[in-house]
Amino acid sequence: MHRLLTLFLIGATALSAAPKHATLLREAGAAAKAGDNATALAKMEEAAQLRPDYPRVQINLARLYAAQQRPDAALAALQRLADMGLQMNVAADPGLAALKELPRFQTLAQQLAVGPDATAASDEASFALTDVTGIIESCLVDPETLVWYFGDVRNRCIWVRDVSSGTAQLRKFTHDDDALDGVFKIALSADRKTLWAATATVGVMTGSDAEDGKRTALVAIDFATGRVRARYPVPADGRNHLLGDFVIAADGSLYATDSVSSVIWRLPAGGTALEPWLESDEFLSLQGIALDSAGQHLCVADYANGIWRIATDTKTPTLLTAPANATFFGIDGLYAVPGGILAVQNGVNPQRVLRIDLPSGKKPLVRAVAQGRPAMTDLALGQVFNGRFHFVGNSGWALFDPPPTTPPAARTVTILSTAVE
Repeated sequence: MHRLLTLFLIGATALSAAPKHATLLREAGAAAKAGDNATALAKMEEAAQLRPDYPRVQINLARLYAAQQRPDAALAALQRLADMGLQMNVAADPGLAALKELPRFQTLAQQLAVGPDATAASDEASFALTDVTGIIESCLVDPETLVWYFGDVRNRCIWVRDVSSGTAQLRKFTHDDDALDGVFKIALSADRKTLWAATATVGVMTGSDAEDGKRTALVAIDFATGRVRARYPVPADGRNHLLGDFVIAADGSLYATDSVSSVIWRLPAGGTALEPWLESDEFLSLQGIALDSAGQHLCVADYANGIWRIATDTKTPTLLTAPANATFFGIDGLYAVPGGILAVQNGVNPQRVLRIDLPSGKKPLVRAVAQGRPAMTDLALGQVFNGRFHFVGNSGWALFDPPPTTPPAARTVTILSTAVE
């Protein structure tokens, strides 16, 4: 799910979910607005102790330190941002103007302006989709036929890439009279009989019922016909909900993340209704979800919180601690790979795909396996297949932020691929 929508989601959950670092950020902002920089700094320093890898905390620390004439501390905060491999224009930041003449600031400003090096060409364009008018949020390949399918949020459908004529063209796989909502994650069942989709109403989709968080469901679609077989909506409880991602367990049950109401839902294998599996006030905006091969742990991306690791037997969530050279904020999709997970990180600049190794009893090891390539401008979801990760490079969310007065012109969407190892 893209930054445009997650900003709404985080705001929608702020009143009901208040992790300590989020509360401190709000209090620091209020103090700074009132001119109480000492209180603002104390709050921000406490937030940094809780979430040292949050870029927003570090840049605000740098500004507050600069305002209090503590250049060494301000430069240390900027160095942490550079170490995370981020790119930003700090030279033009008015809150850092007091540092401009310092040689170390100039060096850091140049480093942050350039950003990290692009990854090697092991990440490449797999193919392109032409004449796209919607928001391509997800992709999957049928492992037997090698035919590709794509979830479209704006046009409320799933497309199939038809190569039967010798020229690849998109045609609708689903049927308009089934009245799908915006399609987010899609995944194929192990027996290839059901194409599962997470759907939701959002303001950027077509139709008169476009409204953020109004309606959401897991949808079972017959893979032979493209017809909707069953819908499993989130039960009405007076709250808004949005299912954006899910994972299929080995037993056929599904775990789905609710980005608005911060619930992880479960649809048991053969079940008839979604059941709340875990809800926590510590969750802010749940996004991608992955299940390890043993089925013992879920990893769940929380856009403004990091990555949760949750034991499936105890349902105890634990935040992964990012190493000093990484940040786990702004992560959308998550995918299990041998020894760890892949993460689509579209909430930082540059956007990138991370490999996060999870050695037993040790801190995670993190490296970018794809970043800085020309088509990586608006990352969305993907699929691990045959030792490679295929993902949407320029989904189209940014074209609707802010909503245009006229629909954007048809364009080309690139599906990228990078080696898993």
